[in-house]
Amino acid sequence: MKFNGPSKLEDSKKVLEICKEVSAKGPVFVISDVSNSSIEKDSRELLVAQAKAEWFRGHVYLGTGPLQRAGAKALMLALYFTGKWTVDVDFADSERDARDLIAKKRLQPPKK
Repeated sequence: MKFNGPSKLEDSKKVLEICKEVSAKGPVFVISDVSNSSIEKDSRELLVAQAKAEWFRGHVYLGTGPLQRAGAKALMLALYFTGKWTVDVDFADSERDARDLIAKKRLQPPKK
């Protein structure tokens, strides 16, 4: 997924809808390119409240600077504290690096 500009509440609703749909047959790996984006507080809170760990096998953030990396870590930390989140979160410098990381993770058994 590629995000541009500020992610608003409606954007997060659409992201949740997409993630739920694409994971209907099993958990997926997601690459989120956030290099040109930010996330508003209400949007982040919706993701924390409604994202389901069973949708994801892993999540790789791409194009993060210090601000986006801190925001992504804060979001994932909030999800971990819900007690429902066990998804690996990684960061990559390029799409190729993200895809290589996912290829390696696919060789590992899924976490339970």
